[in-house]
Amino acid sequence: MMKTWIFVLTMTFANCAFANAQHEYDSDTAENIKSIYWLTKAEDSAIVYARFEGFYALRDLIDQTILASNISLEAVVNSDSADKLLLMMPEQENMIEILITDNHLIFNGLTYQLDTELINKIKAMNKYRIDKGDLISPSTLSIAMERFGFNR
Repeated sequence: MMKTWIFVLTMTFANCAFANAQHEYDSDTAENIKSIYWLTKAEDSAIVYARFEGFYALRDLIDQTILASNISLEAVVNSDSADKLLLMMPEQENMIEILITDNHLIFNGLTYQLDTELINKIKAMNKYRIDKGDLISPSTLSIAMERFGFNR
């Protein structure tokens, strides 16, 4: 009987811990994301994705990766070299922070395997927009981040 209780409590704790890690992102989250800020390495400016093909490609990649991919338990990822993305949800007055490397996505401390070919295409598009001069100013970025309560 005692073994049964220990098993039940262990499974309950494990399920609660997993649910808490996933609580901020569910199948409705993607529809609430209205813009994505891809921060520069210095985090003083960003490329904003809010409409058009680039936004939907990036949002859908994040959505599919978190909801359908396996968590990479053994992956060693250097988060210092990762790109930071801020997913803005104005109606909920909320923002989600995502880190992206060349082949991993990090959300809530969990590491997911990315589609390398697709993320490389999206990163190339982002680099093109930076080279073209599409970065928003540091003051505009600060206003947007303050609006969502994000302190750098």
